[in-house]
Amino acid sequence: MADKRHTYSIRVDWTGNQGTGTSAYRAYSRAHEISAQGKTAIAGSSDPVFRGDAARWNPAELLIAALSACHQLWYLHLCADAGIVVVAYSDGASGVEIEQADGAGAIRKRHVAAARQARGRL
Repeated sequence: MADKRHTYSIRVDWTGNQGTGTSAYRAYSRAHEISAQGKTAIAGSSDPVFRGDAARWNPAELLIAALSACHQLWYLHLCADAGIVVVAYSDGASGVEIEQADGAGAIRKRHVAAARQARGRL
């Protein structure tokens, strides 16, 4: 069977120009809107450590959320195929970003602590 290709398109609009653009590191907001056709926009920013708004989703949180959601959906698929009836699922995913001396960063660790409730054969 040939591989299937799935294409996803999103748009990120920076909404943080406070009148002088990026004239200085402290002169602009990190606010942005993430959108896709036909979907509710997601209010984004950077982590507050990087002058972001804690009330908005930051890229690291969105990455961990995406990994967690993929894990959940794959688990549910495998259970359905195996005849295991899942009636509840939640997890408390977390990740660790390492910030280097030069300001670069990377997610180095991810953990999913899933809580599941199933009935049927296990």
